Amino acid sequence: MTGAGPLEILKLAIYYASYLYFIAAPMALWLVLRRRGLARYAWAGFVTVTTLLAYARFVEPRILLTAEHEVVLNQCFERPGAVRIAVFSDTHNGLFSNAMPIARIAAAVNAARPDMVFMAGDYIYFLHPDRFIEAFAAFADIKAPIYAVLGNHDLGLPGPDLSAPLNKTLPALGVRLIDNQPLTLSDSGFAIELVGLSDQWAGRQKLSLLDAATANPRLVLTHNPATMHDFRPGMHADLLVGGHTHGGQIQLPVLTCLMTGVCGDIAYGLREEKSVQVFTTSGTGMVGLPMRFRVPPRIDVLNVAWRSCG
Repeated sequence: MTGAGPLEILKLAIYYASYLYFIAAPMALWLVLRRRGLARYAWAGFVTVTTLLAYARFVEPRILLTAEHEVVLNQCFERPGAVRIAVFSDTHNGLFSNAMPIARIAAAVNAARPDMVFMAGDYIYFLHPDRFIEAFAAFADIKAPIYAVLGNHDLGLPGPDLSAPLNKTLPALGVRLIDNQPLTLSDSGFAIELVGLSDQWAGRQKLSLLDAATANPRLVLTHNPATMHDFRPGMHADLLVGGHTHGGQIQLPVLTCLMTGVCGDIAYGLREEKSVQVFTTSGTGMVGLPMRFRVPPRIDVLNVAWRSCG
């Protein structure tokens, strides 16, 4: 752990204190059976609430789902095509050891058999650089080409800026970092323009990369999908892929939306904004609290297709 302050120590205390559930819950259940009247209902309520918290702490963060999405681009192009992309983000390895292991993510990605993989940033959460190779070694097991950008936590927003060791470690494991870089990718089934944009919070996004028109579909990979708010008229993009939201991470009906503004397809899923298809993945890790509730870790597979203008 590196760069951790008093707040992170408190979060770790909550993390370890959660093990007390396995002592408190049986005792409270015994009291439910022994008591009568309001006391019984009070202890039953205690068991119910703590069990839900225990589920969010011990169970849901270890569930890894794969979800398929059909994405049809709005524009037509010289020739039709399709590409299958596995997407994940926000692994947040470090402070909480119940974060989804990279080895399980890699196995799920390989099982999906994508043409390529997009990683949308936030790999660390106060993880010491000495542990980077250990934590991320399984990225090397992913068979498809991997394209990635860094997120706000990787850049020290908040926490220490560990972009330099990440820029060294991830490429050594077969990950191509494309912050503020354009690429042209082609295969027998597709030809696309891929643009990586650095994290919005850092204020160094090279949005001018989107000014020129392109003959092929342009896919944009960034960490924060709120980058769409910065798009100017005349920018050219067909699909933007990001993460950052964690899908709300602890998704309480109505309450999470009201408190955070992370609602509906802004939190997770496909939407259209400024004539651009925007996909937000909900991530696999955690910040703040070591819990996920109603938003299990997820690998998203985008089956992107486009038509010919002919």
